[in-house]
Amino acid sequence: MRHFFRLLKEEYHAIFKDMDILLTIFGGVILYAFLYPQPYLKESVSSLPVAVVDYDRSDLSRKITYMLDASPKIEVESRYLSEAAAKEAIINNRVSALVIIPNHFKRDLYLGKEPVISVGADATYFLIYGGVVSATMRSVITESASIQVGNLLKKSVPLVTAKMQYTPFKTEYLNTFNVTSSYINYVVPAIYILILQQTLLIGLGMFGATQGEKLRAGVGGYYSREGVSSVMLLRFISFGSIFFVHMLFYFGFTFSFFGVPHIANVVELLIFALSFLMASLALGTLLGAIFKSRLYPTPVILVTSLPLVFSAGFVWPLESMPQWLIWLSSISPSTPAIQGFLRLNQMGASFDQVIDQFGLLWVQTVLYTSLAYLLLRRQRECFKDVD
Repeated sequence: MRHFFRLLKEEYHAIFKDMDILLTIFGGVILYAFLYPQPYLKESVSSLPVAVVDYDRSDLSRKITYMLDASPKIEVESRYLSEAAAKEAIINNRVSALVIIPNHFKRDLYLGKEPVISVGADATYFLIYGGVVSATMRSVITESASIQVGNLLKKSVPLVTAKMQYTPFKTEYLNTFNVTSSYINYVVPAIYILILQQTLLIGLGMFGATQGEKLRAGVGGYYSREGVSSVMLLRFISFGSIFFVHMLFYFGFTFSFFGVPHIANVVELLIFALSFLMASLALGTLLGAIFKSRLYPTPVILVTSLPLVFSAGFVWPLESMPQWLIWLSSISPSTPAIQGFLRLNQMGASFDQVIDQFGLLWVQTVLYTSLAYLLLRRQRECFKDVD
């Protein structure tokens, strides 16, 4: 036992004296924990500059314009007399959207017609587009409601009935999982899982590749004297202990810091997290045995990050993906881990409902551990003469 702890001390010493690995597994993890959520901290748009083209020029159209300007989401920057001038303002980025009130808008409302108010906004940015459309609809509906109800009253329709006919039903929205419709609650938990995996894979990949380079250069050490199983166990314990603390930091402190809700049972979350950690450790050890140079892990693993994000099922529904892509993405521990973590902690699922993802992570653990053992043993046999 004393010999094992001495070897574990050597393992930690090898990790902490490698500045590149330290920057990845500590600097990268801490930096991304606070850097990535920054673009999503402001969860709603406000004071969007909007141009209004008022062809009607009636008291009703002016009221609608005033209500648009009073909306917290919209600020009427300019009142243009023509669409051409307003479009030029959009092209020059002076305004974000265009609202056109047609000619005879008030008259058509009194005549019971359905005039159309046109709204133009860049739908590339959903928050901007949604903010402009919702604020415009609210302003128009509020001001036109009195006219619509008044028209019904002129037909001797009782006031209560007139209100019911104008709004025969009431829409009430209830967000089931993301109550606040927050990008923080939607994006950050899943991305944190990918960050933990990728930094762990890069660190383990560099660490294993470095020891492989030393073996080929004839430089021995505890990693050449001890058995392959012992070396792998040391690697699992050293990196596993570091990233277990990282997971507690991510899913504990940073979730509370950014207001991400904690729904899952703590014990169930830790059990599931352990399966994800073991699968990632196994894959990282395998990659460390595959890479011939410590320069390869960082670019290779970083290139896979974006495809893994889109194939995990939270950005784009799995039902809309080709089956081969779903199978391919299942090679990465982050895919079942993201699906399982989101169901447990964001959707309140029971552990039975994530048992498939839990089982897949342990299958990956056994598979990658076995492959890593075979490659490391072969590597040892090729350089068994190293002292």
